[in-house]
Order: sequence, then C-alpha cells, then structure tokens
Amino acid sequence: MLHSADQAAGLRRLFRRTPSAVVALFASGRAPRDLAVQTLVALTEGARRIVAIDEHGPERGSLLAAFGYPEAGDLLGALQGPFEVSDTMREVAEGLWVVPAAAAALAVPLLDDAQHARLESAIAELQRRADLLAIHTTGDARNLTPFARAAGRRLLVVEASGVGARGACQWIKGLAAAGAGSLEIAVSGARDRADATALFASLNDFTTRHVGLPLVWRGEVERDPLADAMTTPLGARHPAEGAQAFIRRLRAWSAQSGMAG
Repeated sequence: MLHSADQAAGLRRLFRRTPSAVVALFASGRAPRDLAVQTLVALTEGARRIVAIDEHGPERGSLLAAFGYPEAGDLLGALQGPFEVSDTMREVAEGLWVVPAAAAALAVPLLDDAQHARLESAIAELQRRADLLAIHTTGDARNLTPFARAAGRRLLVVEASGVGARGACQWIKGLAAAGAGSLEIAVSGARDRADATALFASLNDFTTRHVGLPLVWRGEVERDPLADAMTTPLGARHPAEGAQAFIRRLRAWSAQSGMAG
C-alpha cells in the first residue's frame, strides 16, 4: 500500500498542468559537491522525484562518483541520436535521478536545429518525470553554462562557515553581474536557527549595500521543508518555469554566443 506522501506525490505528477520548475543549484563551502548532494537528497523529501542534470564530469567530481556509480552516457548522446534521454538517467538514491551532461553543457551553443529540437524533447521528458529539474552547475558566476543561464530559478546553498560566507558573496556578485533577477538562499551546517538567520542577514546586508540582487530566504537544509519551497511557484512577477521557457532561454543564449563567435 502506498504511503500518503507517495500518493500525494503521484497525484501531483498526474494532475500537473505545467512542467516542473528548473532550478540552477550553486553551493558555497569547503566541499561544494557534498553540499549539493545533501541538498538534492533533501529535495526528495515527501516522495518527490528530483532529476539532476549534472554538468560535472568525472574529473570535476560528478554526482555519479559521489554516489559510487560508474560514469554513464552523457545527455549529448541523446541529442546526437544514439540513445534516448531515459537511457542517460541513473537513480542514485530514492527519488533522485542523475543525468550526466558535462559534454552537453559545452555543446549547447554548437547544436544544429535538429539537435535543438531533440534537446527540447529531452528536457520536456525529464520534467515530465520529475517534481523538480535541478542543474548541478559547474564553473563560476563569471562563466555560467547555458543550462545555468536558462534556469528560471537559482538556489545558492551556503555552508555556515567563513569559507561558505566568502564564497557566497562571490556568487552573489557574479550572478548579479550575469543578470540574475533574484537568488534563493538556503543555509547548511548552522549550529542553530539564530546562527543560520544571522548568516542570511549578513548576506542580505552585503547585497543591499554592494549589489542590489534580491535574496529570498529558503531556510536550513537540515531543518526546513526545502522541497516545499522549491516546488512552489515563486509568483507571477518571476520568469515562467515551463519547458518551453527554459528552452527559449537556452536558444536565445546560444544565438548570442553564435553571433559573438
């Protein structure tokens, strides 16, 4: 018999009128991949299905390696035709699937029309299977990938440490320069609620004085229902989060890159 959480999750997917949200995940701390893994697992709370597009290859600390799985086929293979997007998915934990996409992230500006069409179909299929599509980003804010640029939402997970706070300030400055409309913040590893909220307050003060990028508090990874926050629409004033909007932004970014080249 299904648990009530499983039934609720199934009903959400059955009656979903729009594709699931796409969120770019950034992590700041001494072990960013560990923070990303902790966050992705937390997002599966309540029987939610999370699909993570992983831009990290084997040499850069992939999610598959973090869970002890061998490297599998890249999303680029599905765009070029040898196999289907479902063949690239690996369930690494209950409710969490990983799609390796290090090569695909680099290739987006080079895709032809037919490959862009396959990318659109692939993203739509991944969203159909998930409550949330997460981009496990690579690089830094000065060199965002097409997937990270196109995501409708951006979540920065900050370790409650000096390293985490300093890195978060760099992400905030870089994302503001890249044109981010807002940034959602979650804290990990705080001693208590006061410690977590004090860290957010300091980041909010920093962005108010130096950057002007709106920050949205999402709570603590360990204590708050992060899945509820990230699977709930931000509101009408924020960008649409459907598959078509995500692909439209991908295409726009690719076109600009092509003209720049």
